[in-house]
Amino acid sequence: MYIIIGIAVLFFLAMLTQSHINIPIFLVIPLVILAFWVANRKSN
Repeated sequence: MYIIIGIAVLFFLAMLTQSHINIPIFLVIPLVILAFWVANRKSN
C-alpha cells in the first residue's frame, strides 16, 4: 500500500512540474524493503 501511494505522489509531482523523474534502482530496492518492513511491523 505504501509503495502504491509513493508512486502516485511521484507521478503527481511529475505532472505538476512537467518533468520526468528518474529513480535509480539502487534507491528503489531499499525503499521497497523499508515499506514491507514497516507494513510487517504494523500488522504484528
